[in-house]
Amino acid sequence: MSRYQLIDGSHKLHAAVEAMRQSDVLCVDTEFHRERTYFPEFALLQIYGGGRCWVIDPLGIADLSPVWDVLTDPGILKVFHAARQDIEIIVRACGRLPLPLFDTQIAAALLGHGQQIGFGNLVQRLVRKNLSKQESFSDWLQRPLDPRQLDYAADDVIWLMPCFQKLRDELKARGRLAWLEEEQALLCNPASYAEQDDLVFWRVKGSNRLKGAHLSALRELAKWREAEARRRNIPRRRILSDEALVDIARRKDLDPQTLGRIRGLSPSLLQHSGKAILRAWRQGIHSPPEHWPEAPARKPLAPGTELRCEMLDTLVRLKAESGSIAPSILADKAELSALASWGHQCKKEPPSLACLKGWRYELVGRDLLRLLRGEICLSIDARTGRPRISSTETMR
Repeated sequence: MSRYQLIDGSHKLHAAVEAMRQSDVLCVDTEFHRERTYFPEFALLQIYGGGRCWVIDPLGIADLSPVWDVLTDPGILKVFHAARQDIEIIVRACGRLPLPLFDTQIAAALLGHGQQIGFGNLVQRLVRKNLSKQESFSDWLQRPLDPRQLDYAADDVIWLMPCFQKLRDELKARGRLAWLEEEQALLCNPASYAEQDDLVFWRVKGSNRLKGAHLSALRELAKWREAEARRRNIPRRRILSDEALVDIARRKDLDPQTLGRIRGLSPSLLQHSGKAILRAWRQGIHSPPEHWPEAPARKPLAPGTELRCEMLDTLVRLKAESGSIAPSILADKAELSALASWGHQCKKEPPSLACLKGWRYELVGRDLLRLLRGEICLSIDARTGRPRISSTETMR
């Protein structure tokens, strides 16, 4: 008996969907390409549940709405590994989120397996199974699909189930299921998948070299490029490179002749989009100062910040070790630096940082504040030679 059923027609899909509805938990994965397009080219959908695996060919089925109805059914838990891009495909296809969901990559991070563990490594670590990597760079849009490709694709959901079960049970045993809900909040927020063209300029390489009206020009240029890439469904770099975008934005004066001398702008682009580029530049460069974007101002570090930061980092690593979790998940260097600078006087309200909220506050945030306020200290255990956390009351 085959390990999976290939669904390549509507008649097969309806029967498969009825079987899927009998499962409380479905493991889900997708295969896609994004090298040549703005939107991902959806090539394959794999689902496992109730001991059965379905590999669905979206290129052979005109209407996938029955399967989207199943994957957005609130009574069925959907399990993914590194879910973000899979969810983007589902949201683009049907406009709905596949809730509720469970992301095994996030769950693994909360249990000490590293912040972004790959699926193959997770399977090997949890169930001692080595998955084949031979089809990692397959052309998933080519038809017919090779049996080896289909086996590889099926493995991604068949072995996802035991990983999910082990992670869920361990999270529950450690009282960390609520942590997972907190960490998945952004992933489960519809706003995370909305188009935010006004903010894409911050991701342009070299944006940090611009300010004022020139940064405003970059915002308008990047917004135009994003809309154009989406309209033509090609990668934004195929429209205009980041380097060219920044070069245009930094100009004090710009006309068609000057634009034509800028490196990286093809004659074809100038012919079809030259006026639009000039219009975007002018709109940004001539916008009033109150509409200019501003990067968050870097506050000068208070005296002794570096030493306090080292102490805070040691505390985080101790808490991470005792909690079997990666230190970077508890607090990153930027957070510790901001907190250490605030700790120079500790008079104002603490800064709004992830490490001082939710489960992170309970695990490490409260003690970070106590350390800065002198309520606890770090010392060396004479027996083990290792750092330890002590109350200052017991030291007196």
